[in-house]
Amino acid sequence: MQTMYLDISVPRIAITKLLGRVWPGAYFSVLSPLHLVDIPDPPLADPTWVRVNNRLCGICGSDLHQLFVDAGLDVAPTALPAHKRIYLGHEMVGDVVEISTAVSTLKPGDRVVRWGRADDCLSRGLTELCPPCQKGHRVLCQHASEPKAHALIGGGFSSSFITPAASLVRVPPQLSDEAAIFTEPCAVAIHAAARHPPNPGDKVLVLGCGTIGFLLIQAILALQPDCEITAVAQFAWQAKMARGFGAHNSILTGVDDYTTISDLTGAKLYNGRGSNRMLIGGFDLIFDVVGNPATLNHSMRWARAGGTVVLVGVHLHRMKLDVTPIWYQEVDLIGAVGHDVIHWHGQQISTFDLAIQWMLDGTFNLNGMLTHCYPLAAYRAAFGMALDKHDGRSVKVAFEFE
Repeated sequence: MQTMYLDISVPRIAITKLLGRVWPGAYFSVLSPLHLVDIPDPPLADPTWVRVNNRLCGICGSDLHQLFVDAGLDVAPTALPAHKRIYLGHEMVGDVVEISTAVSTLKPGDRVVRWGRADDCLSRGLTELCPPCQKGHRVLCQHASEPKAHALIGGGFSSSFITPAASLVRVPPQLSDEAAIFTEPCAVAIHAAARHPPNPGDKVLVLGCGTIGFLLIQAILALQPDCEITAVAQFAWQAKMARGFGAHNSILTGVDDYTTISDLTGAKLYNGRGSNRMLIGGFDLIFDVVGNPATLNHSMRWARAGGTVVLVGVHLHRMKLDVTPIWYQEVDLIGAVGHDVIHWHGQQISTFDLAIQWMLDGTFNLNGMLTHCYPLAAYRAAFGMALDKHDGRSVKVAFEFE
């Protein structure tokens, strides 16, 4: 099998971060943590495991964060035990080609997508589930940082991989490969929207127009059609796509966003000293899909008193934040990570299953979302294109396998 992985080596990470400041090629050099190698096909590690041959796999923002070692060593997640080796790629679709003796939920020939990294209770074969896993929010499993009996080998950026059957979800034949790789991003968008569904008439802001932002606009409208969505985009082409996916208004970064938001929401704009500005009034609900210091500081000032900011994007560095709006305006700041089980039309349903349902019935429009495909050997070009929003106009870039 051919596989791509990162060695979690502090010296390699430190050297790559240092060299990367002056030499972009450092992230792909022999000194970096990144490796693309051919290794023998590993045997199935447990009676509950299966082998999958990949067809297609999308590049996620989290893959890019890891590839470009974009994380501080003093943030909360890095205090937890980590895997020594990370196999990249989780937005995959592939075929089950081998099952072990205790697998009854899948069979060879089934086409599947990957639910997660197999760190949760069900993937570990535990009979007593932790509270998050009991609720279906397996991403928050309390055992996720504990050692596992067997290590995963391979990922979405591999020709094949082995994993517990419990970490996979079967996809119906009506769903194309090109749509199936959006199952996990769609599930993430549904979970984020469900963290604080808008009320009828709410003014909602989606800050960030990439894959998750476009899907989030659609998920919000599915949960509450009677709300007004404004999207903040970096480029005009992103703003146009956001409106095509249902946003009622769009704002480009770099404009006088405080004045624009004041006009859109009827909020009062106050200018303090220098660049210190504040709105009284504003959006009822804000989804920050970028999550960096600038966007999060703005989000808390753009929310009305008693409004809510949902942090969807990830910035793996300590941030300097003005949290006084949380106190002074009683703005709620909540997080959203991964996917879970929600109550929808009288039933409890996994957001993975709901994502597949919504892709099939047209609730999710994926037109124009998959913009580029590359063979794994062209990984440098693929990662470069995934970052190129200006000239390449990339949304989702994927690796394709024969």
